[in-house]
Amino acid sequence: MQTKPVVSRAKAYLKVRQKSVRDAMKQLKLDGLLLTHAPDLAYLTNFTGEDSVGLITDKEFHLITDFRYQEQAESEAGWLKIAIRDGKMAETLAKVLAETNASRVGFEANFTTFGQIDAVDRAIKERKEKGTNGNAQPVELIPLEDVMFNIRKVKDDNEIDLVRKSVEIAEQAFDAIRSEIKVGQTENYLAGQLIAELRSRGASATSFPVIFAAGANSSLPHYRPGDREVQVLRDQPLLIDWGAVYRGYCSDLTRTMMVGRVSAKIKQIHKVVLEAQDAAIRFLRPGVTTMQADRVARDVIERAGFGKEFGHGLGHGIGREIHELPRMSKTGGEEELRPGMIITVEPGIYLPGEGGVRIEDDVLITHSGCEVLSSLDRTFEGCHLE
Repeated sequence: MQTKPVVSRAKAYLKVRQKSVRDAMKQLKLDGLLLTHAPDLAYLTNFTGEDSVGLITDKEFHLITDFRYQEQAESEAGWLKIAIRDGKMAETLAKVLAETNASRVGFEANFTTFGQIDAVDRAIKERKEKGTNGNAQPVELIPLEDVMFNIRKVKDDNEIDLVRKSVEIAEQAFDAIRSEIKVGQTENYLAGQLIAELRSRGASATSFPVIFAAGANSSLPHYRPGDREVQVLRDQPLLIDWGAVYRGYCSDLTRTMMVGRVSAKIKQIHKVVLEAQDAAIRFLRPGVTTMQADRVARDVIERAGFGKEFGHGLGHGIGREIHELPRMSKTGGEEELRPGMIITVEPGIYLPGEGGVRIEDDVLITHSGCEVLSSLDRTFEGCHLE
């Protein structure tokens, strides 16, 4: 039986990312940073196992995992200092912290439970009481917020290539089932068909549970197909929201298909949503703020009389997670867009009891403007099914 070769050296792009983290640590006066959020750990190491914790210091990078992921860790990131826990995670982590002699160690409070930190703190104190800490410094665990999220929001060339491929897979899968959509098929059946097409084209998973929302269900922005067999109906909209995960990176697309002859109102809101999305995409460039971009699309929808029916933000960042920074909305802070950010642009109008329309594409902010990474037809005619 062949085994995967051990990766003994970190790739150059990983070293660049790690330097960004170490620079942030210096600014925060930290000796180390705990990585308890799997996407953060994968971003810095390419290790994709679960139930593991990373510790980055000024000079070293430790991985605390268990036997299930030992071989995987060596094949994906054998250059790490790998500690295999044989007991509780907190006890092994306390031992590693003592070995590094770190005294101020940060952790992302949004992705670390109180129980985890309490367990590590108790394990550190127990080692001291037993006299097994040697000359290690006392450890202060410092709660942080969005340090890694902010570092990850600007994508490097490697990440951009992976998102491009993720978008390509998502589009190919949609094209494969588009002509197969028929009146009478259920939402769950169609969701299953799309998932199969994504996986057959190289996706490791879907970015989120696939949404097929038929008829009036399309007015629910985050609708999920349930046990009830809801069928595709003639003369009704069909909202499809889907994405692929490719080598850890997500895509996120939405199209609202028009099945048969839909009502004048649904046709009208499709036109308005498309105009809003076009206006926002034309506006996107470095220096534009998240709230300004949202306002451009929202103005189009409000002028058409549907402002109250557009209740969510214009979009969000994507990458290793389906929802990342920056967030484009009318509230919640303002941030300038920068080259390398990849965002969704997804205005929508939702009419309870009648149906809704959302059109979503993935957009890369470039040095001179923006590039729409997705290419599926967005027009009413291109989204029409007989």
